[in-house]
Amino acid sequence: MKLIDNLNLHSLRNNEHYQFMTDFENLIKDATPEILGITVLHPAFINALSGLDSSLRVEKGSSKSAKVHELDKLRDKTWRAIKKRVDATTDSPVEEEVNSAKMVQRVISLYGNIRKMSYNEESAAISNLVDDLHKETNAPHVEQIGITAWVTFLKEQNQAFQDVFDQRNTELAGRLNGDVRSARLIIDPIYKDITDRINATITLDMAAEGLENFVNQLNEKIKYYQTQLAIRAGRNSKEEIADTEV
Repeated sequence: MKLIDNLNLHSLRNNEHYQFMTDFENLIKDATPEILGITVLHPAFINALSGLDSSLRVEKGSSKSAKVHELDKLRDKTWRAIKKRVDATTDSPVEEEVNSAKMVQRVISLYGNIRKMSYNEESAAISNLVDDLHKETNAPHVEQIGITAWVTFLKEQNQAFQDVFDQRNTELAGRLNGDVRSARLIIDPIYKDITDRINATITLDMAAEGLENFVNQLNEKIKYYQTQLAIRAGRNSKEEIADTEV
């Protein structure tokens, strides 16, 4: 029997992510949690899916949600560019640049992958990262590898995001929580726990009758989203190449 395939949930857009999780829940209902051996985990998934649904509804009801998403992507792009420049500079033929890149690389690594954090966590992480890179001991290294302006851009973009995010929160005052990213950070680990549990029963040859059909149907859905992500990645890659040729 095949195992459940992997899917990069982080790369799914909010609506895609919600649709996949909803489809996953429908497959669970059809197969039943008992057959799948996830009766303990299933209630937590249902609660998380409900929270995700509520967050999406609230976010769609805010006039500033699209701007928040746009500004978040902008600061993510700048952070990624900084990290790529630093990583690339570690291969520089200039020893001073390599030393500086390694110093800055260590600072950046302290904060992990900020793009996977909730909005508030990411805002705080970027703010602290920028402060660290502006410190007297680090600023010369930042300048050495040519990212001083980029760090300033990141600070400004983070502040612009926070301003609009705060405005949106004011607009949503009195409503349910509309932080979709936080809701995704709750449901994704539960999904992984469930699929890991099911895969374990298959590996140990303890799968109940009917499980194979569930896995096959789920893998078909996963294959669809994998294809969509691959198409999007290819399109983005072409756009990046076009940008560098301008």
